[in-house]
Amino acid sequence: MTETKKEDKAYRQLESNSLLQQIMFQYMLEGQQASEEKRLAWVTSGFPVEIPVAMGVGVSYPEQYGAVVGSQKVGPEVCGYAEEIGYSQELCSYARASIGSVEKPNASPMDGLPVPQALLACNNICGTVLRWYDAVSEQTGAPVFLLDTPPIEGEQPEHHKEYVRKGIDRLVDFLGTTFHTTLTEKRMREVADLSSRAIKLYNQSLAACKNRPSPLNCADRFLTMAPVVSMRGTDIIIDFYQTLLDEVNSRVKEGIGAIRDEKIRLLWDNIPPWHSIFRFFNGLAKRGVVFPADTYTHAWSGAIETDDLYGSVVSIYSNSYLNKGLEAKIDKMCQLIEDYDLDGFIMFSVRSCKRYSLGQLVSKEIVSERTGVPGVVIEGDMVDSRLYNEAQIQTRVDALLEMFL
Repeated sequence: MTETKKEDKAYRQLESNSLLQQIMFQYMLEGQQASEEKRLAWVTSGFPVEIPVAMGVGVSYPEQYGAVVGSQKVGPEVCGYAEEIGYSQELCSYARASIGSVEKPNASPMDGLPVPQALLACNNICGTVLRWYDAVSEQTGAPVFLLDTPPIEGEQPEHHKEYVRKGIDRLVDFLGTTFHTTLTEKRMREVADLSSRAIKLYNQSLAACKNRPSPLNCADRFLTMAPVVSMRGTDIIIDFYQTLLDEVNSRVKEGIGAIRDEKIRLLWDNIPPWHSIFRFFNGLAKRGVVFPADTYTHAWSGAIETDDLYGSVVSIYSNSYLNKGLEAKIDKMCQLIEDYDLDGFIMFSVRSCKRYSLGQLVSKEIVSERTGVPGVVIEGDMVDSRLYNEAQIQTRVDALLEMFL
């Protein structure tokens, strides 16, 4: 009877998810150990993590913790702890979840993240990270280091590269002083190689979604991106991404899709609503809607592999998706729609993530004009479910799907 129910589901779970859970559990244990040994840094998602990893510094990601808070459906409570001490509900919900969990760790999932000894921020994803980490610094006493990457319009100027490169040098000095460690060329190359191998394997899994039916759906990619975000530069994730790729390739070979009856292929833009991720994407899967591509997971594509390692780091982390102008984002969406043969797109306007959501209404019109496919903008938040109106979202999505009937 149980097997029959599984077969009736509109989506297919990945067998590699069990390995994913093991890896992420190990990641949490390693973070706790690093904190106890006074060598843990919190890092933002766009930070060149290969450098602290190569220097023996443990890392934890508050944004990833925010996703956990959202998925456990306690976003309003944990964000509320930050609001109780004066932070606005307009502030990024990742930041509020982080600050709130530090304020009340015993009332937060997993007792919050392990206590950091340093806070490493890179503003290539947004400007909020600096003030966010300043706030956590006041709470924990951990010093803050900011790697400043000026926004880019078009090609990155040489003086930009020189400026960011000096920031990398300051980072190495900061880590060396804070954690009494050094960086060797040999170790940096080892970590860069492991990082690049993992990214390449993951990108191959993403590229496989160009096939019909798509072997992965959006929720699959959002979950399986976790190791490449938080554990780049470690050898343990290589096995996971090879296992994932093998499963994806097997699905492609056998003509098996992520959902059972693929009818409509859409692009997703922005962070997902972690509190409703399965309800949203699996609900649409029942209607034959699959998401073979998204702008969020495709942002993890830069591999450090030139002879000039630090020049490569500068280029990759300065040219992140959110550090570019609106035209570059529009170009990316149009390219994904073409490459993955998509029928339309959904743009999630995240109330608390201004950097990602800015310009979406303008982008929607331009993308539709250039590609000829329709799109819709829905509104909500990635962690704070108080800002997520399911009925309103359903109405807008229904209006989009009617265009394909």
